[in-house]
Amino acid sequence: MQYRIQDIATFFSIELDSHRDQIIDRIEIDSRHILIPERTFFVCLKGSHSDGHQYIPELIQKGVKLFLVSDPSFQSTKECCFILVSDVLQALQKFAAFHRSRFHIPIIGITGSNGKTIVKEWLATILSNKFQVCKNPKSYNSQIGVSLAILELNEQHEIGIFEAGISTINEMSTLEKMIQPTIGVFTSLGDAHQSGFVSQEQKLEEKLRLFQNAKSIIIHDTLELKNSIRGKIYSIGDVQESSFHIVSKVYHKSNTKIQFVFAHKLYEFNFPFIDQISIENALIAVCTALLLEVEPNFIQTSLDGFHNLPMRLEVKEGLRQCTLINDSYSLDVKSLELAFRFLDQQNIIQSRCLVISDFPAIEHDENLFTLLKNLITKYNIKKLVSIGSQIQKIQSYLSQEITQFHFFTTEEFLSHLHLVKFQNELILIKGARKFGLEKFVNEYSASQHDAFLEIDTKALENNFVKLKSLLHSETKIMAIVKAAAYGSGHYEIAQFLEKKQVDYFGVAYADEGILLRNKGIQTPIMVMNTGSCDFGLMSDHKLEPELYSLHQCQRIDKELPIGETLYIHLKIDTGMHRLGFMPEDIDALIAWLSKKKNIVVKSIFSHLAGSDNARFDTFSEQQNKRFKDISRQIINEIGYSPMLHLLNSNGILRFQKRKEFQYDMVRFGIGMYGIGMENNILGLERVHSLNAKVLQIKSLQSTDTISYNQSGKLEQGGTIAILSIGYSDGIPRNLHLSKYKFFINGKFVPLIGVVCMDFCMVDISEAGQIEEGMEIEIFGKNADLQELSECCHTIPYEILTGISSRVKRVFAY
Repeated sequence: MQYRIQDIATFFSIELDSHRDQIIDRIEIDSRHILIPERTFFVCLKGSHSDGHQYIPELIQKGVKLFLVSDPSFQSTKECCFILVSDVLQALQKFAAFHRSRFHIPIIGITGSNGKTIVKEWLATILSNKFQVCKNPKSYNSQIGVSLAILELNEQHEIGIFEAGISTINEMSTLEKMIQPTIGVFTSLGDAHQSGFVSQEQKLEEKLRLFQNAKSIIIHDTLELKNSIRGKIYSIGDVQESSFHIVSKVYHKSNTKIQFVFAHKLYEFNFPFIDQISIENALIAVCTALLLEVEPNFIQTSLDGFHNLPMRLEVKEGLRQCTLINDSYSLDVKSLELAFRFLDQQNIIQSRCLVISDFPAIEHDENLFTLLKNLITKYNIKKLVSIGSQIQKIQSYLSQEITQFHFFTTEEFLSHLHLVKFQNELILIKGARKFGLEKFVNEYSASQHDAFLEIDTKALENNFVKLKSLLHSETKIMAIVKAAAYGSGHYEIAQFLEKKQVDYFGVAYADEGILLRNKGIQTPIMVMNTGSCDFGLMSDHKLEPELYSLHQCQRIDKELPIGETLYIHLKIDTGMHRLGFMPEDIDALIAWLSKKKNIVVKSIFSHLAGSDNARFDTFSEQQNKRFKDISRQIINEIGYSPMLHLLNSNGILRFQKRKEFQYDMVRFGIGMYGIGMENNILGLERVHSLNAKVLQIKSLQSTDTISYNQSGKLEQGGTIAILSIGYSDGIPRNLHLSKYKFFINGKFVPLIGVVCMDFCMVDISEAGQIEEGMEIEIFGKNADLQELSECCHTIPYEILTGISSRVKRVFAY
């Protein structure tokens, strides 16, 4: 966007006396990422933990001239201008709708339960052969995200592609007013975000509101639309009546050739996938491009560059103590800015490096290089690796303090890695698709194991928000990240949650807490198992030990330096009979505390023995009464009031109507991962996906046996796949004896034969076209971890924490 301050003021019916002709071409909601202050319109949104208004004085000092506010105490001055509105978000959305209405170009609106982002990215790649494209950066598809994305439209754009995501009713109409799509694309209807709707029909009706004024709508013909859609419907399917009538699909080893008829013309495209979901997503992108009259040869060229890559940012552990931020699937100015912001949020004490390629379909001019220089300077990049024939021109814009390497191709870069000498660096990889920078990511990942555990941070955030919605506004949150956050990662989950402003972390052992401190975590940390830990060492690292016995009190007397303050948490045994002070210990505990002015009790807590089962509600009530009585006794004697906490994730759900159970703080644990919550009535999402690869495929006879001790057999003969995962990775050796099934190519497949140390085998006879190198889901969005644990007569905690460290953890954002 580009407006004068006076133009923006006029839209909001505001009279201003100063800075009227100042050009505004940037809009921002985060004070940490102001790049060009005098050209920035800062929107002061209010959230549950922060209020944009509180950053106004700081931003005025930086040079910001224009603010959108709802607080009437701010008045325009000679230094800056304030636009006062009653609701900042609604005002932002109305301004975005106004901005959109100025552009008379095709605008594609994409919605659906799954596949929105990948269809948008693939479609943008195809259409960029013919048009200058504007699109949502990343998955900016929310009420705020769409507003910001629409305001990226400028006079150079020839087409817009915007995805719209909703989680409940009465949300899509606002998005429709901003996007105003002329073409609608519906990807799929599934169970995602179902908790916000009473039925699939209601969810479909709400999503279709995006298309109420669209001229054309493109769908798969498996979706039944009501007659309320006014635009022309273009369906994709294998029936004669389909607008894009599929006449043949031929599967090859790693690709699928599809022929279809559209407008009486036969088209043939080669898709670089054989799994059904990727084919459907790519097919809807291809059909949309044809509707927009993109030449078939351009479409095929784009398809040839598609791979079954994750279409979102990932964080991986790299070689030589490096951390890789992999955002290599696309490159444009806005997504680069967002990637820099993500890099800046990582509390990692490492030197920062940028690996970047030429930009596609953009002029490499002074404006671009000046912007890149500002970004590189602001985000403290110390090393730059540029790849391509155009990006090298940036070298003359940068300080000599920045170490620079330039290569013309990715292959040249890979062959000269020894010259770059990466060591203990945080490396952001950002490149255009044609450069294939994922080759560097694959080569420089610490783990080369084909199995990986993916942690979906968007699902984690959803679960965090859903659990938080059950709390009093003043109730604090302790996030339990013990046992490497239930196997998720030693510090990455804590870093993510710290950004969500949790109040406390809980770890099992001091070394876990020390690791978090070494990774830059500043949030208070409670250490729950302090058996033989050095209390002096914990104090040095600002860790707060749990005390559960009088013996520990005696140890503190010996180990803590005289005069040094130690913050502690008292664990009370109210009936679980695990760790904790028994009722008969309390008098002695109080006597000890009364003598220790340097010992500060931060919290008193206990643990319910049966919070996940209604059968134990009476016992939970008894535990709560004991906890309340003992806590009151301690508080009366020590003369101040530490925080009290009793509930874990299940307890929060079980006693959500008994808010007094929440006390001052609650503990989020396994529930954050969408696991172990009764009936999942909150709509929690699965966070973990354990995946492996198909290493080899074999056709066997009914007389052939499989695995050790001839433990497996296909009674009718058939086909098996050998997978890159075994019991040393955490798969129970005798899992084949259960009915549990893995998931591949849209089908569930059973294990055949005993699980080996590094491999296992599955029956893929009925799974359609499977090829070597395909991924298979052990558990995740489709195969259920809860079901797996039940088949193994255990609980999900044990499965997750038992996943081997050689299985790489991939964090998807």
